[in-house]
Amino acid sequence: MLTPFKKPPGRELLDWQKTFNKSLNHTRATIERVIAHIKTWKVLHADYRRPYATFKTTISAVIGLIFYTLT
Repeated sequence: MLTPFKKPPGRELLDWQKTFNKSLNHTRATIERVIAHIKTWKVLHADYRRPYATFKTTISAVIGLIFYTLT
C-alpha cells in the first residue's frame, strides 16, 4: 500500500515528493471514480440472474468494458 508523504513541521516537501504525491493522488482518484461508477449500476443492486458458474467471466467482461470506455 502506498501513502503520500506528509509535510514535515516547519519545512516543505522536496520536489520529488510533491511529484510522487501528485501521481499517487491521480491514480487513487481514477480508481475511486471507477468504483463509484460501478456502484451506480442498478443491475448490481439486484441478485445475479445468471448461473453462478459464469459470474467470474461476466464480471471480468464488465470491468474490461469499463476500462475500455475510460481510455
